[in-house]
Amino acid sequence: MSYEYRLLFDDSLDARQVLYKLRGSADCVRATEQVVEFKDPGLGSGADYDLRLTFESDYTLWMELLFRTAALHECLEPALQGRRFRCFEDADSEDEVALEQIFALGRTLPIFP
Repeated sequence: MSYEYRLLFDDSLDARQVLYKLRGSADCVRATEQVVEFKDPGLGSGADYDLRLTFESDYTLWMELLFRTAALHECLEPALQGRRFRCFEDADSEDEVALEQIFALGRTLPIFP
């Protein structure tokens, strides 16, 4: 199961610039003109990727996230820093979420006996 989001940027150049910056990241495991993929080495998942970003248009990127980890958030953050964008869950224009919510940052999980 994956979590899917649309990142909608205010500036028409931002989606391409984000992908360009991410392609040069040491954490990137696969990159093409339209797609970048990342793995969280700490997970050891058998999937080909744990996070994939796909170029949709000059204003939008489609994000598929298999695992919500801080390490994957840290892969994205430098490329997104300083850019204005909104994030919508499952491309639903009514369901806007913050990037920190997507990766469940700052949330502690209960410990069950």
